[in-house]
Amino acid sequence: MRYAVLAPGLLALLSLAACGAEDPAPSASASASASGSDHSAKETFNPCDGLDIAPVEKALGAQLRVEKGTSAAPRCALLPEKSGGTAYELNYLPFKGTLAEAWKTMDVQSGKVSEPEVRDADDARLVKQQGVSSYAVTGFVQNGALIQSFNSVDLEPYDGDAMDRAAQALLEQLSANAP
Repeated sequence: MRYAVLAPGLLALLSLAACGAEDPAPSASASASASGSDHSAKETFNPCDGLDIAPVEKALGAQLRVEKGTSAAPRCALLPEKSGGTAYELNYLPFKGTLAEAWKTMDVQSGKVSEPEVRDADDARLVKQQGVSSYAVTGFVQNGALIQSFNSVDLEPYDGDAMDRAAQALLEQLSANAP
């Protein structure tokens, strides 16, 4: 694994609903079933659907590519075009409480936590952690009953300021794209 887990409680919380496990709302751009023949199947929400990564790339100063997986195995990742760049893994969780309530269940033992302002979001958190040879940022944004999250990591030589700007841009995009 390229990075240490920032918030062990996050794994427990997010394991309740992996990307595509429970739909907060159908996504207009979600793909149909893999065979294309089951039009009655419920469409799967994917944080990557409709996500505008241009502001994230601009803030990061690097090109990314979107990896969405398949309808049978959904995934949402932003991967660096150039080897060794910053990588992002995105997920979501339908949650009937608030991000503040969910946050209390997480065991964040290291990292610098902030509560950034994000347009149209009910709440947001960023956890930044500088390791010996890596930098990682985990972000959370809540819109209604949906909490979206991402983990990002880069190894030396990394640009922590650019990763911080990109994290804010990604929170903004996730909030703007929330169903």
